[in-house]
Amino acid sequence: MDDLNKLVKYNSLLLIYQELLSKTQKEILTDYFAFNLSISEIATNREVSRAAVEDAIKKGQAKLDELENALGVYSKNSKIRALLDSLRETNDDKEKNSIIEEIERIIK
Repeated sequence: MDDLNKLVKYNSLLLIYQELLSKTQKEILTDYFAFNLSISEIATNREVSRAAVEDAIKKGQAKLDELENALGVYSKNSKIRALLDSLRETNDDKEKNSIIEEIERIIK
C-alpha cells in the first residue's frame, strides 16, 4: 500500500473508530495521520522518545485494523460508495435495481 493510500485509509479508520482508542493513541494518531506531524515532532511536543511515539502509532494502527476486521464499517462504506457511483452512471433500470438490492444487503 503506497503512502497516500495508507494515509487516506488510516485517516478514515481514525474518524470512524477514534472513540474506541485510548486517549494517547487517539492524540498521537491524529497528530500523525490528520495533522501530518513527523514522529520527531510528536515526540518533542509530548516530551517522550521517538520510540514511544513509534510504538503508539504501531499499536494504534493495529487496534484500528482489529476494529475494522471486527466491525467492517470502513469496508462497508467503501463498497456502498462504489455502488452509488455505479448507480449514478447507469441508465439501465434492471442494473439500478440490482445495485440498490446490493446496497440494502450491505446495510442490513
